Amino acid sequence: MPYILNTENDIKEMLRVVGVASLDDLYKHLPSQIRLKNELNISSGLSEYELKQFVTSLAAKNKTINSFNSFLGAGLYDHYIPSALKPLISRAEFLTAYTPYQAECSQGILQAIYEYQSYICLLTGMDVSNASLFDGASSLAECVLMSLRITKRNKVVLSSSINPEYKKTLYTYLSGFNFKIQEIDFDTEGFTDTTALKSVIDENTACFALQSPNFFGLIEDTEKFSSLVKEKGILTILVTNPLSLSLLKEPAYQGVDIVCGDGQVLGGSLSLGGPSFGFVATKNEYLRQLPGRLVGKTVDRENKIAYCLTLQAREQHIKREKATSNICSNQSLNAIQSAIYLSLMGKDGIRKCAVYSLNLSHYLYGKLAEIKGVKLNFSQHFFNEFIWQIDDAKSVLKKLYKKKIIAGLGVGSFYPKLKNGILSCCTEIKAKEQIDEFIEVLKGI
Repeated sequence: MPYILNTENDIKEMLRVVGVASLDDLYKHLPSQIRLKNELNISSGLSEYELKQFVTSLAAKNKTINSFNSFLGAGLYDHYIPSALKPLISRAEFLTAYTPYQAECSQGILQAIYEYQSYICLLTGMDVSNASLFDGASSLAECVLMSLRITKRNKVVLSSSINPEYKKTLYTYLSGFNFKIQEIDFDTEGFTDTTALKSVIDENTACFALQSPNFFGLIEDTEKFSSLVKEKGILTILVTNPLSLSLLKEPAYQGVDIVCGDGQVLGGSLSLGGPSFGFVATKNEYLRQLPGRLVGKTVDRENKIAYCLTLQAREQHIKREKATSNICSNQSLNAIQSAIYLSLMGKDGIRKCAVYSLNLSHYLYGKLAEIKGVKLNFSQHFFNEFIWQIDDAKSVLKKLYKKKIIAGLGVGSFYPKLKNGILSCCTEIKAKEQIDEFIEVLKGI
């Protein structure tokens, strides 16, 4: 909103209307000790050119990921983005559109979102997907709320190897309710502890939520966990990296009831951590408990294909107490971006992207195993990131950073028993030479 200057005459006229003689009279009801007695400490204005120079100098203080040899993952990943993606998603029809309330005027947007939903169903094997959520963390929280509505139970069991930020968001979402959350620790190889899970699930448990690949990059035995909890009528919620689903068995065929995660890997840039979007997919039987909105495909009265918003269960549309969610907006632009990305990459392109990511990360794992002092305690069954440990990890990370290498994320603040743990990742854009450089510098340190 622009600043609108009030002239002296404007001020006099406003004071006359409210019936006071001066600005001091207008504020005389305020105690003297809280009233400003000097001029505001604001510098004089800059010209447009001076302002651009100032902002440019501020921006130059930032260090972009492109100036580092980075092995950072942990929820956001540096993938190749096809050049055609930006001009397509920047079209005004996509870029400026908000909620398509008038379906007859929004057929293009609705079709694009419908295509996005279809892609998510293809990746996950599920029957239905919504039109996106805010991010991966909120998608997990919404799925847990969904399970609580479906089962009418009050206990949530959570694998501790889920992304810590996702867990924090879930705790925040449920903090105002009388629901119980119980976390299951991971075993010595980094997988969710099966024995611990068996000991805590009961007839009050609504869902068991796990991540695969988990926060440590490990591929969990999702099918085993799903069959275990299903015996007690418990729903399985899986957080996953959608790129990994081009290699791994679809969640729908592993007994999973609800799938969610973050879609940043599907054409999204890092951009200081956002914006991204969250995805949710589930079985037809739980369709009416999906949060947010759903785009459907039908025919109009002339028997032509038409798209519409259907089963709108947001509190904007129905009575608040009957709403599945209070989501006020979604990330449809980012969701459409992922649909464009998937169409540009194609089935083979996505699979190659995942294979290269997997192979390069395992190459890095093998090279680290050759370094004296590096410990690799966890399983080798990982996708594109893994945990390694070294004495005084914080110091090692700082020394590598000074050499323009971001080795990964120190996980000690999230998992105290892994205080010297480092989570490192490779995507398809990492070159073998960059990995070798990292290894040589680390050996020197």
